[in-house]
Amino acid sequence: MMIFRIVCLVWLCVASHAVHAADFRVTFINPGSNTGFWGEVSKTMTAAAGDLNADLEILYANREPYAMEELLSRRLEKGELPDYFILVNENQSGARLMQLLEGRPSKVLFLLNKLTPKQKVILERRNIDLHNVIAAIVPDNESAGYEMASSLFDQARRSRSGGGDIRLLALTGDASTPAGLERELGMQRAVADNPDVRLLHAIPVSWSEDIAYAQTGNVLARTRIDAVWAANDDIAIGASRAAAEADLTAGEDIYFAGLNWSRRGMSAVGKSEMTMSHGGHYFAGAWSMVMLRDHYFRHAEGEVTVDVLFKMSPITPANVGIYRSRLGDGNWDKIDYRSFCKSESGSSHYDFSARAILRAAGR
Repeated sequence: MMIFRIVCLVWLCVASHAVHAADFRVTFINPGSNTGFWGEVSKTMTAAAGDLNADLEILYANREPYAMEELLSRRLEKGELPDYFILVNENQSGARLMQLLEGRPSKVLFLLNKLTPKQKVILERRNIDLHNVIAAIVPDNESAGYEMASSLFDQARRSRSGGGDIRLLALTGDASTPAGLERELGMQRAVADNPDVRLLHAIPVSWSEDIAYAQTGNVLARTRIDAVWAANDDIAIGASRAAAEADLTAGEDIYFAGLNWSRRGMSAVGKSEMTMSHGGHYFAGAWSMVMLRDHYFRHAEGEVTVDVLFKMSPITPANVGIYRSRLGDGNWDKIDYRSFCKSESGSSHYDFSARAILRAAGR
């Protein structure tokens, strides 16, 4: 009888573990920290992992040079590798990360910044197998950069009766990250489409609010600026601090546009201190988990998972109210991420649009 009870107890423990065991395991090498934009990426990813029964491990590089390679190396040495690694081609480090993963069984999904065509050619020449890269999910940064610039030009024209050139300062992220380069390309395209715009400077500020503040102050000390195109919200807010110290009023004397859907960005848009905060791309953290779940439960071995390019959306003074009411609390757990899976919805494509996010957050 005692033996029977012990056997039952062991069986119950095993069954309980099976019920709570994750379906698949993921390690995310986050190039940033657990705060700011990259913190929000991790938060949406974590919320989705809970819904999708994934075991998620997040390692933070804190934007330190070569830290992602060090984190990945240590994780590989640890063993018991996950089913998937989520990587970011920040500062074009993706090629070095793929070399470290050569011969490993884990699959790879690139998030927000994928391998460039040039990197792929170099890796192939070095006989690095890229078949384990199953997909990438990236936002349409070029369109966002174009729309941000257009909003600045439209607002500057409406506020000026005398005409003349619009004097633009562009504060870019860095000189190598694909997302930043694509946003800058969109801005340059908008400048080319508007002959009354004069681009004074395009200055990389390393995604830093403080560097943006200092660089904007330096430019304002020498010349007039009508508008500031900023690669993200933090950069726009740093630039606006410098403008305020130069006795310029944001939304009246000078205009700013940013990107990230940050809470500070939403607040600035609500007060008309920014023409827009483009974004929604921190939800790519959640979308990566959705795609990995669909890949893990794919119907056939070798089934193709395609790269996803999704549109970002602008938060403007006209729509900031609904975004703040549904997303301003930062409670990403309230969204049902299973509904975005193709394996759940039966859809042939993903709907990662702002409309879908607002609909899911408003339930």
